[in-house]
Amino acid sequence: MEYKDISSSTVTEELLREMIMELKDGDQLPSQRELAEKLQVSRNAVKYALARLQKEGDIRVKNRQGIRVNKKIDVNLLGMRPLSSELGESNEQIQQLSAKVINTPNSLESFFESTTKRTLELKRLRLYKNQPFSFEIAYLDAQRFEKLVDFDFNNYSLYKALKENYGVQPTYGYETITCVLADESLRRTLQVEEGKPLYQVDSFNYEENDVPVEHTVQYLIGSNFKYHFKAKNIFDYQEDL
Repeated sequence: MEYKDISSSTVTEELLREMIMELKDGDQLPSQRELAEKLQVSRNAVKYALARLQKEGDIRVKNRQGIRVNKKIDVNLLGMRPLSSELGESNEQIQQLSAKVINTPNSLESFFESTTKRTLELKRLRLYKNQPFSFEIAYLDAQRFEKLVDFDFNNYSLYKALKENYGVQPTYGYETITCVLADESLRRTLQVEEGKPLYQVDSFNYEENDVPVEHTVQYLIGSNFKYHFKAKNIFDYQEDL
């Protein structure tokens, strides 16, 4: 009987995925009993299927709030769009946590080149629908972008500030993605449990002629995002060596 339930739970999972695709983020699903009746499967099959969907971050299950849809934000890794464009500004809030000038970290000397002795370190927290989802630390040449040291970045795009104040707009870059676990500091900032899996995205962005603009480290809650590659001609895509 257990094997039958597990097998039928796979079918149930696919049916639930189809149901979720038609719903919006935050929409409530019926109860386990109602789902079992609607899909004409056992309660155990529904239970197994929901457990997998919750583990993969496709639904949220909370006491007294029921089962709700969790639509992940889909980001193209090969795109140069700022995160604000992916989210839609009406749903996003940006909180500036700190901005200060520091000695250029040793790890960034090769990116900024040896002439950049001081960098602006900008820490911001992004909220999506009033919930923290991204903590980011941006580094820029403090001498070149001196006006930004005292700039108010609350609910303001860094790229927009660069374009309006300096006529600078990154044209290309590269990213590395790793998976890390939230430590005590990230737990407090992102309001997640310690040890929760996070994406760490390191981006290095340039103007034309290989002029460095900014480096950003982002910590993204894994259950809120999914990444994809979208290239027109994969045979022409290669790493710039």
